[in-house]
Amino acid sequence: MNEKNSKIQIYIAGGLIGAAIGVTAAYLLDKSAEFEGKRIGITGKKVSKTALGVISLLWSLIEKGR
Repeated sequence: MNEKNSKIQIYIAGGLIGAAIGVTAAYLLDKSAEFEGKRIGITGKKVSKTALGVISLLWSLIEKGR
């Protein structure tokens, strides 16, 4: 039972960290558009850059854990 609780806590912590990263990414995208004086909009280019950055970060974390 203790192992199950430990896994649940890890999943909850991971979810909260992921949500915080997502909110931070959205905030930074908003501020960068505001700084450039452009209308706020999410383009495919921005989404793909952000997604590749997140995947790269996760991949490096996974590799360090091995």
